[in-house]
Amino acid sequence: MSDRFDESSDETLGRRLSGELPRYAAPPRLRVTILEAASPPRRRPAWLAPLLAAAATAMVVALVALPVVPRIVPSDPVDRYMRAVVSEHARTLMWGARHSEILPAALPWLTQESGIALPQVFVGDERLEFVAAEPVYLERQRGVAIHYRDVDGHMLTYIALPAAAGLTIPEPDRVQIGRWRPALLRDSGFAALVWKQKDVACFLVSDMVSADDVETFKEYFARVRATTEPVPAY
Repeated sequence: MSDRFDESSDETLGRRLSGELPRYAAPPRLRVTILEAASPPRRRPAWLAPLLAAAATAMVVALVALPVVPRIVPSDPVDRYMRAVVSEHARTLMWGARHSEILPAALPWLTQESGIALPQVFVGDERLEFVAAEPVYLERQRGVAIHYRDVDGHMLTYIALPAAAGLTIPEPDRVQIGRWRPALLRDSGFAALVWKQKDVACFLVSDMVSADDVETFKEYFARVRATTEPVPAY
C-alpha cells in the first residue's frame, strides 16, 4: 500500500514522465517570444530626462541669442590679399604657370579672361626675363598674373586684381622707391611690394627677403611699375 502510494505520488510521477516522455525543442521564434515576455521591461535612466530637458533649453537659448551675437570682424583686406598672392606665387614656383601665354600676343585673351586690361605692360629686359602670363582667381576676384625670372634665378610674380572696398595701403610699411611709395610686406618667407593704381590692387612677389635682395627687388619694382598700367576692363 505504501509502495503504490509512493509510485503514484506527484514527485514520482513527474520523474517518470521526465525520463520516459520524448522532448522536442521549441521553434526559435517561440523561444524569442517567451524570453522577451519573461524579461523585465527596460527602464529609462533617471538622469536621461533632465539631460534632455537641459539640451532642449540650451538649443532654444542659442536660437534666440544667435541674431544678436556680433559677427566675426573680417581680417584686413591687405592681409587677405597678401596671403592669396603669396600662395599663388608659391604654387607657381612648385608647379609652374597654368597657362604659358606670351605677351603681347595674348593680351586680348588675358583681358577677356582676367577682367584686367593692360594698355602698357612690362615684357622683360636684360635683368628680368618674361616667363608667362595667365589669368588668376584670388579672393573671389578675377585678375592677371605675370611671371618673371631675374638673372640670379629669382622668380617674381606681378599680380593685378580689382581693389576690394576698404583696401588701403598700410602707411607704416611704405617705402620710397623713386616717385612711388608702395608698402613692403613679408609673409611665409616671401616679400611683396603692394600698391594701388586707381581701382586696381597690384602686387610684386618674390623670395628676395635679405637686405641685399630687397634693394634689388626695389629696382625690379621700378622697372615693372614704370611700364605697366592695369585698368579694369569692364
